[in-house]
Amino acid sequence: MNKDKKVIEHLNSKWGKHPCPMCGQNSWTVSDTVFELREFHGGNVVLGSGPIYPIIPVSCNNCGNSVMINVIQS
Repeated sequence: MNKDKKVIEHLNSKWGKHPCPMCGQNSWTVSDTVFELREFHGGNVVLGSGPIYPIIPVSCNNCGNSVMINVIQS
């Protein structure tokens, strides 16, 4: 099973069949890339200054509304 299907199955088990809160559609795309979310320091990259959260964006295919899923907590 590929990573996208695992993420989608996990989200379906947690979210159920909840539609997008912005447009009411229920069609989502899960990013195939994990990103880092870190504290903003005026545009400067500061290493070791705080926590880094690995996230996967999930976007509504109709309106583009996006949510960030914490990979570690999920």
